Amino acid sequence: MKDAAQEIAELWASGSGLIYLVTSEEERAVALCRAAAAAFHAEAAVWSLHRGLEPLAPEATDPIAMLEAFARAKAPAVVTALDFHHALADRRVARAVRDYLPRFSREHRCLVVVAPVLEVPEGLTADAAVLRLALPTEAQLGRVLDAQVKGLDAEVRHRALQAARGLTESQGARAFVRAMRLDRALGPVAVAAIQEDKQRLLALDLGLETVQQGEFADELGGMESLRRWIDERALAFGSEARGFGLPPPRGVLLLGVQGCGKSLSARYIAAKLAVPLLRLDFPKVLGGEVSAEESLARALAAAEACAPVVLWVDEIEKAFAGAGKGGDARTARLLGSFSTWLQERQGSVFMVATANDVSLLPPELLRRGRFDELFFVDLPDPEARRSILSLHLRRRGRDPEKYEIAALAHACEYFSGAELEQVVVGALHRAFANGRELEVSDLRRMSQELVPLYRTYEEQIKALREWVKGRARIAGREAAVVDQFRRAGTP
Repeated sequence: MKDAAQEIAELWASGSGLIYLVTSEEERAVALCRAAAAAFHAEAAVWSLHRGLEPLAPEATDPIAMLEAFARAKAPAVVTALDFHHALADRRVARAVRDYLPRFSREHRCLVVVAPVLEVPEGLTADAAVLRLALPTEAQLGRVLDAQVKGLDAEVRHRALQAARGLTESQGARAFVRAMRLDRALGPVAVAAIQEDKQRLLALDLGLETVQQGEFADELGGMESLRRWIDERALAFGSEARGFGLPPPRGVLLLGVQGCGKSLSARYIAAKLAVPLLRLDFPKVLGGEVSAEESLARALAAAEACAPVVLWVDEIEKAFAGAGKGGDARTARLLGSFSTWLQERQGSVFMVATANDVSLLPPELLRRGRFDELFFVDLPDPEARRSILSLHLRRRGRDPEKYEIAALAHACEYFSGAELEQVVVGALHRAFANGRELEVSDLRRMSQELVPLYRTYEEQIKALREWVKGRARIAGREAAVVDQFRRAGTP
């Protein structure tokens, strides 16, 4: 991967008079522009509305006055203009830039706009070379850490840097300082503090939530086919697979009935891959002050910087509803950006998307190459119901062999995984309220009282089953076996 200073220098050398650098890290951007200028033995200056054009014309605080002063300065030269996107919103300033650009290109001058968001006026889109400053690599964060403390044990240093991945250099520096105040040796408490800082910043700025996987994250009742598939992909997630010629696994789209374990599957996958789990909050991306496309690009870049990681989008169809022909233009652009990232993303970011309503899913998301596989998560069959009921009883300290699980599973036909859990939890509540141990009768009574979602949405569920035929794999046991149970049990 090219160094950002080298990319700036190459664009400048090729005649680009205007470079738009998208980043919130102003100090890092200024340093990169100065490094690019040093490669050409050129003058480097920095402009802001408050400080003017330093050191060439500090009095030039007005944007047009800055452009005039830049045009008079000795060439070659580069000006790093901070927050200049606000000035470009003024049509007079945008027009002045367009007028000066041919001269800047001829005279080897380069104006670098540094802004946290991409807002290029329509008249300048053809002339502006856009660069997004990537979040720092582990090596770059390592230099930030080394500036704070020397002589760390290699393993301790690695854990601290892993915890900080996804932060900017300035955010990383602050997180390291806070951590060292807690423990100069950067032990477990200090590393936990770095992770807390990252979780807070990612959630606040980018709509990325770090999901705690929990002690039961590696347990998934039923879904034998999905579990086997994940076990294979987990083997391909390491560096040895690259040597074998395997690319990093891309991800999975889970379609199916509500309450049947799609969200739990995301936690299971992260646990199997032994990587963190990030959830992308699309409503926050869509509702922020920054444009939706810009917010999404920043969030996805942060996820890549945190790699290896599992990125989870829950109910993805709701994020892109209305993106079809004649629909909302902004949602369509957002879908285009997201689909392109799914196709072209780099690094070990395993995507897990879940959907309940396939009628709202844009066809772009169903194309091969976006995800490695599509799985349909159906209501559990009898064997899966026994497995799920047994799992929830064991979690709560009960031996399933004592509770006639086979008969109970038969009585719970059409129950989802979430509803089977409620059978166990509700029965425990009843036993506790009566001051005695859990009995078979408690479980049987709860199975009779609880009305499964299937009774309300039977037609929709049947339609979903028809839709997935030939389009998706069954997450549970092999489709032929599941169909046998379905034919025997469906009126």
